[in-house]
Amino acid sequence: MSLRTEVYNKISNSFFEAFGKKPVDFVVEIPPEGFGDYSTNIAMVNAKFLRMAPRQIANELLESLTKIKWFKNVEIAGPGFMNFKLSESVYQELLSKFVDNVEFPKFDEEKVQFEFVSANPTGPLTVGHGRQAIIGDVLARVYKSIGYDVTREYYFNDAGKQMKALGHSLWVRYNALYGRKENFEEDDYKGDYLVNVAQKFSSEYGDAYVGQWDERVQTLFVSYARDKMFDWIKNTLDKIDVNFDVYFSESSLYKTGTTDEAMRILKAGNYVYEKDGTTWFAVSKILPKEEDRVIIRKNGEPTYFFSDIAYMLDKYKRGFKRVYYIWGADHHGYVPRMQAAAKALGIPDGFFNVIMHQFVTLKSGDEVVRMSKRQGEFTTLEDLVERVGKDATRYFFAMLDPNTHLVFDVDLAESKKMENPVYYVQYAHARVVSLLKNAQEKGINWENATLKNLTLPAEIDIMRFMGEFQEVIISTANEYKPQKLCNYAYSLSEKFHSYYNSNKIVDVKNRELSADRISLCIGVKNILRTVLSLLGISSPDSM
Repeated sequence: MSLRTEVYNKISNSFFEAFGKKPVDFVVEIPPEGFGDYSTNIAMVNAKFLRMAPRQIANELLESLTKIKWFKNVEIAGPGFMNFKLSESVYQELLSKFVDNVEFPKFDEEKVQFEFVSANPTGPLTVGHGRQAIIGDVLARVYKSIGYDVTREYYFNDAGKQMKALGHSLWVRYNALYGRKENFEEDDYKGDYLVNVAQKFSSEYGDAYVGQWDERVQTLFVSYARDKMFDWIKNTLDKIDVNFDVYFSESSLYKTGTTDEAMRILKAGNYVYEKDGTTWFAVSKILPKEEDRVIIRKNGEPTYFFSDIAYMLDKYKRGFKRVYYIWGADHHGYVPRMQAAAKALGIPDGFFNVIMHQFVTLKSGDEVVRMSKRQGEFTTLEDLVERVGKDATRYFFAMLDPNTHLVFDVDLAESKKMENPVYYVQYAHARVVSLLKNAQEKGINWENATLKNLTLPAEIDIMRFMGEFQEVIISTANEYKPQKLCNYAYSLSEKFHSYYNSNKIVDVKNRELSADRISLCIGVKNILRTVLSLLGISSPDSM
């Protein structure tokens, strides 16, 4: 439980003791400097509820609250705000916990799934895929840390028109190696990345398929291109420390009969009809403002939407209580039809969840990089990681709200200066490690630190901010916003750097004070290491 939540609960309990009623919603906030450690508007927002003046409510609460040892001082300000200073013992107990261990809030072990990236193996991953990969991976790490049974899953299309286009594109590049010009078709992939794949194919098969194109050759080229692209995708994800528990193939839905089962369920609920030789899913029957969608084409081939319906059914049958799809903003219109599909399949509300993210633009100097996979005009995720490194890549993808368009400043990300936020946070961790070595060399023992000397406003501020850790973890999970971790780590680092620059921490002339201050720094280090781990970023001992 966070420090702020503890304060909230004590105020709420005192309100019930004083008035015999639970208070209406109120907030506990960190006030401006000079107004205590915390403040609340409980008297203000409950005035109408109790039919009493706010200051009268505050005065009656004051009598109860001042008896609680947690609070060193309680004051009424203005029309009825209440300001609190916590007892030193509260902060000492809090810090001692963080020195020993960083504890996470715990929830029931519910089985959940995060499905993300899920790029078709038609080319290398783009930086847009990278943002999605980090959002999904960080949220999966957070959910696992608080007790959920988490499965990370990658869903890939290994059949259909896109794969056929990829196979043909490889064949065109392969023929070009032998001086034979074959034309790309309209939907083919024209990127130069297939040249290397064609060279590998040529080294294995020679010129056996030059000028030859039939169903057997197509199958070979599709299979070869798919496998090489997927190996590339996995290797790229490995470079940013993103791993999956399950790689799920679309074709398996047809082999296992899941698609047949999904169709039976839809027909049993009268959600399917035939029109113009195609099979339609009646989305409008569930969501009247939405259009119905084709699920089986005239040629008998299923649409991607139908595969997605079957895939959702498969997830539900595997026992997940909730599943999270992480999609780019261009999929926004896809959400309602999937909600309708869940309803038609008889899946409970709350099972299907979507986390949307906006697009990424790469910026280097004043130049903005354009991206288009089909035309080959893009910077790959692999290129980006090779330039700025794994840690900067992960931090920059996580540091803004997913709903915000991200301008990724490549020059800043690769810099080794304090303006670079990931460098700034990592440097705080390294500074503490350096302090510990210095203290050890000077014989300062902090094992039995009393923590009673930590009375400076800056020290109280740091400990109070430590007390927000569990609150940050919970809000990150509930709001699906990895940037809350970045913001917290950066703010804690900012407070630490300021404290470090203004105070002598290792002082052989005052060993007791030094021991307490070293303990405070250890608490900061432990929290930073924990948050960086959730972000998938290293905690260097030196910079």
